Amino acid sequence: MSSPIASFSATDFDRDGVPDDEDSCPKLQEDYQGTIDGCPSNFVPWYDEDFDGIEDHIDKCPDLRENYNKYQDDDGCPDISPDEAERGTPDSDGDGFTDNADNCPTIPETFNGILDTDGCPDDYIPLRDTDRDGLPDAIDACPLQSETYNRYLDEDGCPDSISESAVVIDSDNDGLADTIDACPLEAETFNGFQDDDGCPDSLAKFPDADGDGVPDDLDYCPTLKETHNNYYDIDGCPDAIPSFPNLQDSDKDGILNSEDSCPNEPETWNKFEDTDGCPDIAPYTHAIDADLDGIFDTLDACPLDPETYNMIDDTDGCPDGITTDRPTFDSDGDGLPDTKDNCPTIPETFNGILDTDGCPDDYIPLRDTDRDGLPDAIDACPLQSETYNRYLDEDGCPDSISESAVVIDSDNDGLADPIDACPLEPEIFNGFLDDDGCPDSTVKLPDADGDGIPDVSDVCPDSPETFNRFYDWDGCPDSASSFEGRASDSDGDGIPNNVDSCPLEPETWNKYNDTDGCPDNNPEQSRYKHDDDLDGIANDFDSCPSEQEDFDGVNDEDGCPE
Repeated sequence: MSSPIASFSATDFDRDGVPDDEDSCPKLQEDYQGTIDGCPSNFVPWYDEDFDGIEDHIDKCPDLRENYNKYQDDDGCPDISPDEAERGTPDSDGDGFTDNADNCPTIPETFNGILDTDGCPDDYIPLRDTDRDGLPDAIDACPLQSETYNRYLDEDGCPDSISESAVVIDSDNDGLADTIDACPLEAETFNGFQDDDGCPDSLAKFPDADGDGVPDDLDYCPTLKETHNNYYDIDGCPDAIPSFPNLQDSDKDGILNSEDSCPNEPETWNKFEDTDGCPDIAPYTHAIDADLDGIFDTLDACPLDPETYNMIDDTDGCPDGITTDRPTFDSDGDGLPDTKDNCPTIPETFNGILDTDGCPDDYIPLRDTDRDGLPDAIDACPLQSETYNRYLDEDGCPDSISESAVVIDSDNDGLADPIDACPLEPEIFNGFLDDDGCPDSTVKLPDADGDGIPDVSDVCPDSPETFNRFYDWDGCPDSASSFEGRASDSDGDGIPNNVDSCPLEPETWNKYNDTDGCPDNNPEQSRYKHDDDLDGIANDFDSCPSEQEDFDGVNDEDGCPE
């Protein structure tokens, strides 16, 4: 009886008779015309975006390089072999991607929904490419059909074919076939001017007598230079921005205030609503993320249910449970698990500013509801945008004057003569009657007892307040004991027992829960010194951060006592 002999045959994935180890196109069949290399005779080499030697059409990860660790090296994706998994593979930046699969092994991934599998931090929004042919939809003539990349009109994004016998001739080798090249024997210069005609050209060939960059055939003033002041710069004529209000352009984006929906914010000029004058982001640069879990809907298996980020299938976009043997850690005890906490050892402040990132923060932005550039705190019309026509522009209210009207401000104090009680004397703006247009010195409101509480607000205008933190706002001398019969205050903190949550412990008065009557520590203030002198004016805006404002009606907003 003969012994069995093991037989081995060479692998031939595409079954074209050419073994894979000799086949230049192991997934495309040889047609046995011309050179026998395993590729069809009309095959054009594919692109290899990540330069890992595996062409994009057979590369499962065309934008991530294969790490060639002798484990699934033909799929084009970085991976970890079983041996590496047993030994443990280093992850230098601690972002969950081992170094051999991390394109940025020393810089952690940001996990913001943008290329979160490459291991690199990123902060841009990629252009959408629906057909995944490498050309963004915005410049793809066929956004739903992939480009064939056969070196024939490859830049249009549309599928196209040429017969095997056809030869695309490009005599001047400028990338434009002779059939569409207006100058087939002269190479295109590609200088941003008529680059699709195939002819060499330069702006210098176009006469520009005044040298202002506007060719004479487009220049209304060919012998006079354009001033380039963002006012009709395309006409080639010198000009000055008119002084009359309806032709102002506050943000210098080329759109006059009268037509600009955002007169103080320049237009972004991204071919999306470029005529409204507002900064914006084109919709095609957004990938929709309905559940706001950082995974775009196109990649999210549960687009309406946010991912839980508990290190269990965190890339599928679905909420999932944690098994008992895999606890969730919250090192800083702020309620956000470490896997979802950008600052896992420092607790979130929960002050309404980026409260989901797990990091403490202390920036308090000024609210501007009507987006007119004036914070609501100083905007007389916080729900209506200022018109910015140089007529009461500082009040934040819309107003209008006729085009023929001339706003005269004789004393140049910013208040037009019709509303200026002293049109020939400028207002001194000292916080006292600054809207009447007259120079004036600070006149304190009458305060007969000199306790700092104006008589109009002082219940006892002839008797000074004792300022013992007990009814200090009424202007009357008092003590905790004098009011025991009416409103006891056992701890003497100025909060009667009947509304004091801690009647035997005085309030600490640190601007943190000061109305509950209990001693407490402001957790945020212990970390960040917003208002060192506790005068209600944040350090960033306080000219005297260690001295309390006395609020005497003179420059009360500067934070300094006067």
